[in-house]
Amino acid sequence: MRTAITYDDVLLVPSYNHYESRRNVSTAVTDRSGKLTLDLPVLTANMDTVTEHAMANFISGKGGIGVLHRFMSIERNVDEFMQCTGDTVVSIGCSTQDLERVEALRDAGATKFCIDVAHAHAKYVGKTLKSMREMLGENACIIAGNVATYAGADYLASCGADILKVGIGGGSVCTTRIKTGFGVPNITAIQDCARVDRSIIADGGIRTPGDIVKALAFGADFVMIGSMLAGTRPTPGNLIHEGTSFYKAYRGMASAEVQDDHRGGMSSWKTAEGVMTKVPYSTNEDAIIGDIVGGLRSGLTYAGAATVKELQRKLDYVLVTNAGRVESLPHRTL
Repeated sequence: MRTAITYDDVLLVPSYNHYESRRNVSTAVTDRSGKLTLDLPVLTANMDTVTEHAMANFISGKGGIGVLHRFMSIERNVDEFMQCTGDTVVSIGCSTQDLERVEALRDAGATKFCIDVAHAHAKYVGKTLKSMREMLGENACIIAGNVATYAGADYLASCGADILKVGIGGGSVCTTRIKTGFGVPNITAIQDCARVDRSIIADGGIRTPGDIVKALAFGADFVMIGSMLAGTRPTPGNLIHEGTSFYKAYRGMASAEVQDDHRGGMSSWKTAEGVMTKVPYSTNEDAIIGDIVGGLRSGLTYAGAATVKELQRKLDYVLVTNAGRVESLPHRTL
């Protein structure tokens, strides 16, 4: 039995830096297939409380890319896509109807697709991948996930995926590990899946800019964030007014509330693997992305790296104790 680790278990070790300014490093990343290039290697989560066209337009203006959720009619999905002013990824499930969704979105101009299921190391996912590749051709970019093992990543690659989405059970509103006992801590999942000859997206468990730097250093090419932007102005949903405070809903896509709203309720043979919460409404989305950019640029210089690829080549880390985690936090507040 081996030990698996996640973000709070490690710290990256500083190295000699020969760059005079953080402005002299690059945060741009191109995936191995050459089909996705981002100035900021960040995708917004394809959750119905995170990404519709407003969020997609916001993050594309910052150098990242939005991933539209799929929990809507095909007609509305096309309309949401058409309201996106920048490059956008659209999400697909694995039902027969979802192949109709692929066709409609392709005809509307979509070229980047994400097969979005909780456990993608599955026969039906491979079948959908192969069908999509036939429909879309070799030039389309197909992301598939989620997986958390080398075997799962290798399977999706063999079925035609260009980019792999990695992470099971680590999201802030996900309860898969609690309900099923399955999952792999995210740093170990990233390391295992990065052995496959595909670029990967680290999805779930990212709470800080430092977590983003760690995910990239350990082998992810991109990261997907949800909770960091939850409750901001570009997220979907109405404001919840309680007393003098305002909130927005944030929920896992396997929550009972999602089943109630989009699937006619939870089937008797299933259980919810996500929760719903409310988060404070925020107008600080620009500051959040600025903090991510600044943290990533600073992280590159701590490694003495000019690019994310060089950061990965120079990976040096230590495992930390609980005392080390406490020491990492601010010790004094006003």
